[in-house]
Amino acid sequence: MKKSNLRQELLNKDLILYKPNKWRLNFPTRDYTVRIEDFIPALSGAIGKVALVAAFAVAWVTGFNISDPSFVTENVRLEVILGGFLTILFCGILNPYIGPPGTLAPLISIVPIMAMSGVHPLPLGLLIGIIGLLISSFKYFSKIVYINGPGTKAGVILLFGFLGINSSLQKLKDWTYSSQPDLFNVLLVVGLIFFILLNKCKARWLIIPTIAIVALVVSSFFGLYPSFRTGIGLPILSPNIWWNEKWGIGFGLNIENFIKAIPFALLAVIMWPIDALAIKTIHEESFPKEANNAVFDMNSTYFIVSLRNIIGTILGGTQTAAIWRSFMIPLGIVRRPIGASAFILGVLGVLFGILGYPIDIAVFPPLLWLVLIFGVYIPLVEVGLNTVKSSASAQIAALCIVAGIAVNPVLGWVTSVFVENFGIIKDIKSNRTITKRDRYITLGLIVVTVTTYIATYNS
Repeated sequence: MKKSNLRQELLNKDLILYKPNKWRLNFPTRDYTVRIEDFIPALSGAIGKVALVAAFAVAWVTGFNISDPSFVTENVRLEVILGGFLTILFCGILNPYIGPPGTLAPLISIVPIMAMSGVHPLPLGLLIGIIGLLISSFKYFSKIVYINGPGTKAGVILLFGFLGINSSLQKLKDWTYSSQPDLFNVLLVVGLIFFILLNKCKARWLIIPTIAIVALVVSSFFGLYPSFRTGIGLPILSPNIWWNEKWGIGFGLNIENFIKAIPFALLAVIMWPIDALAIKTIHEESFPKEANNAVFDMNSTYFIVSLRNIIGTILGGTQTAAIWRSFMIPLGIVRRPIGASAFILGVLGVLFGILGYPIDIAVFPPLLWLVLIFGVYIPLVEVGLNTVKSSASAQIAALCIVAGIAVNPVLGWVTSVFVENFGIIKDIKSNRTITKRDRYITLGLIVVTVTTYIATYNS
């Protein structure tokens, strides 16, 4: 028998026999196996995490005109160390059925819109975390997935993807045109070539690290390199320093700011199960049918994601948490269970944060925006297009995109979910049945979202 077949049998066996303890102490090699393959998703996830948190920080800096020169790098240090520590604790030791808490990358594209709408990041993060804790505690994420039909899912995903591509391209163009105008076109062409090659070779889990290397190598030919300014150190853990000095906007814990944040908090939480559903599908299709234990548990995952969002926000973090996509997708493709790889991922996250120089590399604009374009937003558009199953769902998705771009992403989502769930555009090919209770829940979401949006707009 070929060595490759023997290796696949070994990996299949690990997946099928994966039965670590739930909410008890687990340790690598004792309670779950450790293989060389575990390092692939861990490294990809660590690189992706630093780049995505940096993108969140840059977006808020732009939105609020923050002048602190160390804001981005110190915030990334805070977020990656916190995320790494929680990943080791919960996903590597206490409950290796939980998907690590990462970054809701699609939300980066609407940070400027939130800043323009007067949304304060602290009430926003607290609301997202509290809503997430409630939904996961009552195990209601499957209902959210169901209420948002294929047309709405496709519309929201495509809207975030298009907004992200447009924003990232513009920022990359602005940066390159100020120093090396030709660099913009070369980066995109080379990035596109490697994106196509990786898809052709069925090696999509390597997209983020490959695109990061492409950005660094191509930029070096133009004489442009990252600036290494962040030394070895520990994160700033004082909420007072972060919100009053570095953010410079105070804690903002008043009723008005919570009301302004409600529509965007709901939209963020709606994105969670939609994002997780795509990742879960990849795992279920990649793993053996008997390997049910190796597929992450959605409700416990989002309980920890919600908790991580609250802790990170209080401490002054810029990101919105979600499942760790840049880790979970490679994990499914290399066909490994969560435990060992998550443990390594957490260690790398803490190490990157303490060392500092990986952060300087991640905030280098060509790497930052190219990773977002090819590693986040183009795959997001692809998922959205694959979600469109009929002409009716295409029409609903189109309404979401048009309303989202013309007015606001929140109202784009509200428009599509209303049209889909109340049968204004009927999908005769769909087997989805909407009950009266589902319509009441939909109507409640719409009323809350529209009311708070109007109150925010008028203020």
